[in-house]
Amino acid sequence: MKLPLACLVASLFLSVAAAHAKPCENPAAVVATRQAAEAQCACGAATGHRSYMSCVLRVAREAVVSGALSRHCKAAVMCCAQRSVCGKPDHVTCCRTTPKGTTTCAIRRSARACLAHPPKGGHSYVSSFSSVCDACPGGVCTGTTSTTLGFSAMAEDCRSVLVTWSNPAVPVTILRSTDNATWTTVLSASRVGQATFLDTDLQPSTAYYYRVTPLAGP
Repeated sequence: MKLPLACLVASLFLSVAAAHAKPCENPAAVVATRQAAEAQCACGAATGHRSYMSCVLRVAREAVVSGALSRHCKAAVMCCAQRSVCGKPDHVTCCRTTPKGTTTCAIRRSARACLAHPPKGGHSYVSSFSSVCDACPGGVCTGTTSTTLGFSAMAEDCRSVLVTWSNPAVPVTILRSTDNATWTTVLSASRVGQATFLDTDLQPSTAYYYRVTPLAGP
């Protein structure tokens, strides 16, 4: 599918945090390990956040030893556990939606604290999800794409976004913005045959916008 010569723009909210920059190469393994952790370290039964984190860490380490999870992906599992209400009495997963529709989520000490300060012109609400990783509307913010005519942006892990486009025969330039107004070039020109770009070292709880512009066409 050929990219048109107009700029294509997509936005993505990166809603999870981690201390690593290398991407997880197997998101499905993260999901499976998180499910295993929930079975063994039930969030609702956690008596403290520290003990909950220790339990999840044990499950993640076992997955690494068995080969089911890489060390890079273990960090993604742990960041989702860290940004959760598990073992934190009265804490809630609080989401804030701006008038432009951008939703950010974080852990707050109470529902009252969550609802007391909604964004101007927007609203706040308490999510039913225990982890920020899952707490976007309908569970679709994390790891999903905004796609326009063959261009998409997808969270690869806690601090990276994979940008893809449909026509590798046409070089493109990629720009990134956090306000959809000021843009920074992150890829000046793709090589012929390239159709993906991994943007790394991103910040958590931040809305990212990407603009892909074809440099030439057949």
